[in-house]
Amino acid sequence: MKKTALVPAVLLVALAAFPAILLAGEEKPLPKELPPFGPDSPLPVPTIKASKLPEGLTVWLVQRPGFPMVTAILTVRGGTASDPRGMEGISDTLADTLNEGTAARTSKQIAEDLQEVGGTLSTNATSDVIQLTVAGLASGSTRLLTILADVARNASFPVQEVELAKANALQGLEVQASTPEFLAQKAFAAAVYDDHPYRTVAATPETIAAITPGILKREFLRRFRPERALLVVVGDLDAAATGKTIGKVFAGWKGQGEAPAPTPPSPGAKARQLLVVSRPGSVQSLIMLGRPTVPATDPEYFPLLVADTVFGGAFGSRLSRNIREDKGYSYGAYSSVQTREEGGLLQVRADVRNEVTAATLLEMFYELDRMGATVPTSEEVAKAKRYQGGLYLLRNQIQGAVAGTLATNWVDGLPPEALGDFVRKVNAVTVEQIRQAGRDFYASRSQTIVVVGDEAKVQSELSQFGSTRTTQP
Repeated sequence: MKKTALVPAVLLVALAAFPAILLAGEEKPLPKELPPFGPDSPLPVPTIKASKLPEGLTVWLVQRPGFPMVTAILTVRGGTASDPRGMEGISDTLADTLNEGTAARTSKQIAEDLQEVGGTLSTNATSDVIQLTVAGLASGSTRLLTILADVARNASFPVQEVELAKANALQGLEVQASTPEFLAQKAFAAAVYDDHPYRTVAATPETIAAITPGILKREFLRRFRPERALLVVVGDLDAAATGKTIGKVFAGWKGQGEAPAPTPPSPGAKARQLLVVSRPGSVQSLIMLGRPTVPATDPEYFPLLVADTVFGGAFGSRLSRNIREDKGYSYGAYSSVQTREEGGLLQVRADVRNEVTAATLLEMFYELDRMGATVPTSEEVAKAKRYQGGLYLLRNQIQGAVAGTLATNWVDGLPPEALGDFVRKVNAVTVEQIRQAGRDFYASRSQTIVVVGDEAKVQSELSQFGSTRTTQP
């Protein structure tokens, strides 16, 4: 539901920041009589009441009166990067089965209890964490937090629910494995990260088959521990009463067994490597390239973010205009900068016809190297900053997004005050910093490239860029 509501808003920002995307060909200047952009509306930074329970749980409470709803996200360190050797990817099944019953409630009772307060409970796993999210009527916040704490402390992993989750996971994996996106992600992660735990994209069929309720319970107990967790509650709440409820429902919580080891730092970039995943019969090639970058706490993060918006992070960026608008090679070519606890990742993607695979890669290399060789124009920089600032302000208008941003900041090692610093830091980036980010992260010689397609049709053309290696993830 959130995604559906966000897409038109994001599109509006993109249209405002990049009016040229309305044109299929030559960019035309805006009419002179149009008024200039107004000043950005600052994000109202709420007061964040931070505290820590005697058990070690960090709590951030944010009052947002006026809309009678609350959202609470419990974030626990220990995602796929903490999966045991031989059980990589088990975190997804662990997250999927967390809400299927506790020592006191069946999955049906959890659903019925939530329904009475208009509530929902969702779970997800990322590389770094597992999250439990409850949302519902503010008048039912005590029940929402009680259920959240019950699941976080007493998940029971019933046999029938685990077997159902495994069957669903196997079916989902079979579908995923038939797509070029999944093949590209697996090959790319393996090539970029080698043995680092960030290489895990999904569990194998053998891993899923080996999962038992006992294994899930063991992983649950060692990961779900208060000293490695953050609880964010945002909404129309009474901070004192909510804090008291949290103290009560999490009283006595503690983990069991050995806590997961810290995730090692992300590896650095490698010299260019070009891998081909053979997918006979494909009429398109999926090109994915990129390299590790820096975490969100690094001084180069914001220059990198703005640089990426100029390069390929928005619809009217250089990459999109070159490959989509000028050459007509693809419906879309884009890039993103992702953050993780132990490092970031630059990733670029384009889906193109077989016969223009090499030509597209040549243009991607050109745009990558151009980032460090030249400075962006003042217009490009202004548009990039307006896009990032506007997108951030739009995303954080709803309380669930505010809770999510705060949780992500905590995972990335940022303080709660970072919620209000984003736009200021984006606007403080200089042209020279963007160019330096281009030199540090965009050189084509430092990218790992994966091409998923019909090897027989693209291999010979790709060989002009250097030696290629065939891989089958």
